[in-house]
Amino acid sequence: MPMALKLFYLNSTLTLLAGYESGHAVVFTLNPSANTWSTTYSSKPHSQPVLSLDYDISSQGSGDFSFYTSSADSILAKHQVSPNTTLASSPQSVNTHHAGQQGLVLRSDGKIIATAGWDSRIRIYSANRMEEVAVLKWHKEGCYTVTFAHVFDRANGLATGNEIAPQNHTIITVAQRREQNTRTAHILAAGSKDGRISLWEVF
Repeated sequence: MPMALKLFYLNSTLTLLAGYESGHAVVFTLNPSANTWSTTYSSKPHSQPVLSLDYDISSQGSGDFSFYTSSADSILAKHQVSPNTTLASSPQSVNTHHAGQQGLVLRSDGKIIATAGWDSRIRIYSANRMEEVAVLKWHKEGCYTVTFAHVFDRANGLATGNEIAPQNHTIITVAQRREQNTRTAHILAAGSKDGRISLWEVF
């Protein structure tokens, strides 16, 4: 049974990521001329159901991309997919020793992963090294979802999510400075079973 899905275009090819109750992570692509879907990648890094997944297409010009999966088990997996990837390709996985990372999100600059855990902790990982770099503790009950605001480029006033921030290099008022700082902050939101939503600024 599918537990988590992401649908997006990769170099004009409609691509579907699916995480299954069996622990499998699968990539499907659509052949528009034949109107058929084909499986281009499949792996089983998890022993428990996949709970969440997210993807990074920052290098999609080459046809490559990566995606990440979390599960009811303690494994965090990074899947590298390219035109040369075979169905037998193995993902990079790490044992976080924290079961039940329900939510997973990749920051829009592709550098940081955040997970929401059943143990009420929000954990931050390096997307490149897959190492835990921070643990955020505030909620009293399990956390189930996390999301990042798009990251704005401080130098160019640009957002990575195809959004544009005004390019105004002259700050006239304190209010404008506060607004600029807010728009360039790395803000993370997390939701918990305790009914609260927390906001964090993450390096």
